[in-house]
Amino acid sequence: MTETAPSPRRLRLLLEFTILVGLWFLLKFALDAYIWRYSGPVSLAIILVLTFFYLRWRGRPLSWIGLVPLKSAGNWLLLLPQFLLAVIVMGAVGAGINFGGAALGVAFMEPDLAAAENRFGDLAGNMSAYLTWLAIIWFAGPAEELFFRGFMIGQLREILGRSRWATVCSILIPAILFGVGHIYYQGLRGLIVTGSVAAALGILFILYKRNIWPLALAHAAINSFSFTAMYMQWDI
Repeated sequence: MTETAPSPRRLRLLLEFTILVGLWFLLKFALDAYIWRYSGPVSLAIILVLTFFYLRWRGRPLSWIGLVPLKSAGNWLLLLPQFLLAVIVMGAVGAGINFGGAALGVAFMEPDLAAAENRFGDLAGNMSAYLTWLAIIWFAGPAEELFFRGFMIGQLREILGRSRWATVCSILIPAILFGVGHIYYQGLRGLIVTGSVAAALGILFILYKRNIWPLALAHAAINSFSFTAMYMQWDI
């Protein structure tokens, strides 16, 4: 007999997913009024702690969220090409959408640096600010991978199932939410660029058999390059 309604377990998992994602949005919105520059990393840190408590409560190992143990030499050898592929994909998707939007003359794809200037404007030539942001992004990048890829994709696949379309939705929903989380200082352009990059990372996460390590390292590396470019005032 074909199942016509979600099982109680799936409904429970959906409720738990909604609560954690909703808390992240509420935290982000509440902190914006007080620490706008750091509201993203701080809200992410809080929600990631809650997510780890949730995993423990559910009896799920850390490997469920992507922190798979690298036990063999083969695992370590595979890490480098997976990391490099993730870096190339992130760079290619971000640059392709940026250049494509500019080439097509799409108005909202024109860079609006005002909000970014307010957030990172003191970074150029400022070693103290540069080192502070490097420390933040080496936490924030991996943390975003753990929450948006590790937790969200894992939870949605349990809710929606493992069919092809369920997997597509499990990748796209976190990607959209990730893009929405960047609107506050990057606008609609930021939603499209970061959402597209997140979708590409979601695909890699599935292809990597839910191994988050190469994605976490690639995310931090790409962000490090971006902040180094701002610090050095490179015109890129």
